[in-house]
Amino acid sequence: MADEIDDGDAITYAAQFYAAVANGQSINSSHLSAQAALQLAGLSGAELPTLAWASDVDPATTILVKPAK
Repeated sequence: MADEIDDGDAITYAAQFYAAVANGQSINSSHLSAQAALQLAGLSGAELPTLAWASDVDPATTILVKPAK
């Protein structure tokens, strides 16, 4: 987080982020989806969750879960 965030906001962000990861979205897409969930819920601080990554990792192509077919 770039700054302090309310617990309810953090829960909303985390729930959407991990749901998106579990659905096979990239880390970057999951992050953007979670930020959008904060905005859609009318919660303040949607810009506070920031995504950090190592220089040898591309979060736009990194997928942690491949959904079953």
